Amino acid sequence: MKKNTSLDHPFLDMAGELSNRHIEEARVAGKRVVGYFCSYVPRELFDVPGLVPYRMRAPHTTTTDRADVYLSFVNCSYTRCVLEAIFDEALDFIDGYVFTASCDHLRRLYDNLRYLKKPALCHILDLPHKTHAEALDWYTGELDSLRRGIEGAFNLRITDSDISASLRRTNEVRKIVGGIQAMRRKDAPPITGEEMHRIMVAVNSVPADVAAKNLAEIYSMLEEREAPKKYRARLLVIGSHMDDPEYIGAMEEIGGMVAADTLCGGAIQFSDLVDERDSPLRSLAARYLRKLSCPRMFEDFDNRYARVVGAARGFAADGIVVQTMKFCDTWGVDAQIFVDKLREDGFEVLRLEREYTRGGIGQLRTRVQAFLEMLGK
Repeated sequence: MKKNTSLDHPFLDMAGELSNRHIEEARVAGKRVVGYFCSYVPRELFDVPGLVPYRMRAPHTTTTDRADVYLSFVNCSYTRCVLEAIFDEALDFIDGYVFTASCDHLRRLYDNLRYLKKPALCHILDLPHKTHAEALDWYTGELDSLRRGIEGAFNLRITDSDISASLRRTNEVRKIVGGIQAMRRKDAPPITGEEMHRIMVAVNSVPADVAAKNLAEIYSMLEEREAPKKYRARLLVIGSHMDDPEYIGAMEEIGGMVAADTLCGGAIQFSDLVDERDSPLRSLAARYLRKLSCPRMFEDFDNRYARVVGAARGFAADGIVVQTMKFCDTWGVDAQIFVDKLREDGFEVLRLEREYTRGGIGQLRTRVQAFLEMLGK
């Protein structure tokens, strides 16, 4: 018989920290931490001997006074908060940075880091806007260029065998994440959306072998756990980058259970395995180029929309929250198209605009409360 146990696991606590003990231990051992900014960057290239991957975030930043001098106030608050955290030395454990040419905001952050900080590694990937065969060839070449850039910056060698071993470890993480995701389809899931979000923030902050060990323990705990709370409605959250679980928690405090999300740092981004049979760089290029797409990808709206609708139906969402970060150019365009089409297809939709920081979280809670009432829940 299942018990109503608390999901008390230290892995979830990492979501409240910027650094963590695994990063500190790696640095003591002489490893370099590579911060990456986009879900199109293959973390497997930094999860090799001598390196540690880290998805860049700065959720505790309260002001962006210095960053605003270098980045316009119409740049999204995510990029400004990250630059401010770098100025504050809160991210001094990062040894190098990897970007994609995904939006003008990240490109300007890349320019400023090269100018202001001159890190050993500051690399930007020329990510194609399409996913055809020529784009795959191009991105494979870009990943090889990144590998050589990392080797030169840190005076190490990354072999195909290193990358193959890394992608196998990350595939194991994807499989366990998929198992936990399956539990969220239940009428009474043993895990909340906030807890899942905390797990994914932690997964993106540690090497794959550390993530796999902790996820396996969490999976076992969830098998013995009853639903931690009752909910009024099941929600699917989509839209701009979000790495602060407090936003999800605010929705759930008032009875809206986030049954799933399609956020770029969320669990659904771990749903596609890397083919382990092809050459490792080409396999990585294919997997990342053809995963759940971002609005910056051209001519892929239909596939992106189908994945979102599939998630809404697969996780039995009563309503869909389309949230966008203020001044997010890519989602600023795509969001309204999504809202219109989702409503046309019979879905109940709430459109929200927010900042990266928590300043407007009270307003978000009020809007979601009204949405739940509109759903009759």
